[in-house]
Amino acid sequence: MIVAPTGPLSLVASLLSVLSLLIIVEVLVSWAIVLRIGGVSSYAPWVRTLRRLVDPILEPIRRLVPPERMGGLDISPLIAIMLIQFLQQLLYRAG
Repeated sequence: MIVAPTGPLSLVASLLSVLSLLIIVEVLVSWAIVLRIGGVSSYAPWVRTLRRLVDPILEPIRRLVPPERMGGLDISPLIAIMLIQFLQQLLYRAG
């Protein structure tokens, strides 16, 4: 039986969930910028802040699996979310 983590482990699991959500938002924002939807700009302060939070997670993955090797497809968000989910499962088992 898997029990939800408590105390500090619960906080870390929650922060990992927020990070996953931020990664998904960054992907949607990047698509909106490319497709010029909704007037979203990569120069907007909130977009720059979002990227400052997410890029330290995605950049190491991009170095391991460059989008150029994947025909221009950046799979770093998918890999990052899978790793985050794996870490969350470890926390749930430890909690």
